[in-house]
Amino acid sequence: MPTDEGFTTYDELRGPELDPARWQPMPMPRPGGQVHLPIDPEARVTVGEGEVRVTIPRFSLADDEFQTGDSPKYLIFSTGRFDLPPDRPVTFAVELAIKNLGGDPADYRRAMAAFHVFDVEESRRVFAVCGTSTRVLALHEQLGAWGAADPFYHVIESPYEDFDDDFTRLRTCEITLDAANSTATWTVDGQVIFRAEGTLIPQRLCLGFGIWTMLPIRNGRSRSLSDQGLDARWRDFRVRGITT
Repeated sequence: MPTDEGFTTYDELRGPELDPARWQPMPMPRPGGQVHLPIDPEARVTVGEGEVRVTIPRFSLADDEFQTGDSPKYLIFSTGRFDLPPDRPVTFAVELAIKNLGGDPADYRRAMAAFHVFDVEESRRVFAVCGTSTRVLALHEQLGAWGAADPFYHVIESPYEDFDDDFTRLRTCEITLDAANSTATWTVDGQVIFRAEGTLIPQRLCLGFGIWTMLPIRNGRSRSLSDQGLDARWRDFRVRGITT
């Protein structure tokens, strides 16, 4: 559905569940060709009135050996794909609110939520706005689990962009990808939190949303469970610059 700002809504999220024709759990590759689906059994999901809400009162999903089985607690991707034009920017957007349940929201590694735009099929690039109750962050990755030759995982904060230490209310999160200028820009409520110039922009992308931790497995033990959880809301997934 087109909006006044030139965006097209990907899914109106009428409920009562996520539409499986539009959304699926992200299959995570495991050694030996196995697949892991990152859906914490404690996750409670509600869908309706244009919004999806995921509440995990206490994380229970963990893995002592497999990092990409340990970090994500809930990760969903869109079945719809978006082909980026080579000559103009494309903006992906959502309204996002995040509330930590227990734990320390200052330590994003222990519980965070995100709005993703990513390509796991070719470039393995990920662009995401993420955060905690109090922190607003940009995420830029090239995923090693999917075979990237030179993987990287960067979490970035712009300390002078002031959000009142409050990500618990809905904020407008946008990721703009400009293939013509090889530039990616992350903005929240119109404030630029990161811009990557001279970066690879994939030709084809999908949307995603999720909850996860970012603590490396140490000495054969997961460190991602410490009685913490998270509650996150995503409203109006939309795109401007291409047709869905």
